[in-house]
Amino acid sequence: MLYCQSKSFMYFSYIGIFIYLLYDENKRISLEGEIVSEYFAARKGHINLEELKITYRTFKDYFVDTYLHFEQKGYFKLAFEGIYSTPKLMAPSPEAYIFTHVGKSVSFPLDHNYRHDQVTTFTLIEILYKYICKEEGYEMYYKDEAQLEFRTMINKFLLCLDNGYVLTEMGYIIDLPEDGLGQLITQDLPENTEDSTTEKVETAIKMFFKYDSNESQKAKAINILADILEPYRKELKNETTENHDTLIFSIVNKYGIRHNTLTQKTDYNKPIWYEWMFHYYLATVHATLKLGLKKS
Repeated sequence: MLYCQSKSFMYFSYIGIFIYLLYDENKRISLEGEIVSEYFAARKGHINLEELKITYRTFKDYFVDTYLHFEQKGYFKLAFEGIYSTPKLMAPSPEAYIFTHVGKSVSFPLDHNYRHDQVTTFTLIEILYKYICKEEGYEMYYKDEAQLEFRTMINKFLLCLDNGYVLTEMGYIIDLPEDGLGQLITQDLPENTEDSTTEKVETAIKMFFKYDSNESQKAKAINILADILEPYRKELKNETTENHDTLIFSIVNKYGIRHNTLTQKTDYNKPIWYEWMFHYYLATVHATLKLGLKKS
């Protein structure tokens, strides 16, 4: 019998090692609580670790290095081979499983002849993260410890690629948001928040920040947040003003988010304004739920 234990987590702790790092002189402290000593060059200011950039070609090598590190530790044995009476998790074989999810043939074990594109690599990272497991005794496996190790290591390299990415605790690779928005999406919703609302907010964040999200997906994510607010509209009027209520819902109703009509205003810089809209609606959802407003 398989016992694959996972620690419970509150809403949006899943961002986990969201890589907003706090500095205390000679030590770098992550939100995971891990203290990482800086070596001479970084400690003395000769390099800024947050500004390091790598090409995708270099990232591929580091990805394979990371994979081999955990492969040698036996963290993929349960996924690839099965252990004792527990069958392999990636059945019928890792290659066949990957083909059905990626649409490409990838040979295992990976080595430095790996030549696949970024989309394939990111998908592989998410799959490996899902199935990584640390064996602790006879048929006892722990996912969360292995996932934390994997996430911590791979995020060091994801941060340096392009404008930065991060593998979240939920197992999705997303674009690294700006500091202010990053702090907002890591905040917990109130404890009494309905599960369906939490799920919608999680879906919106994943949809908006997923590394390959397009404008249509980002608009849908904004609309999900606006839909959360609709049942609170009557109560919101009492907390704000008539003008503010109109503003909240006119954005999604008049700027091509909810509707596709000739009267919609769509000639604006969507990358810039979509980020503002998402920040605005997410902040409004947080405020509404914290106020304890009732649906109508």
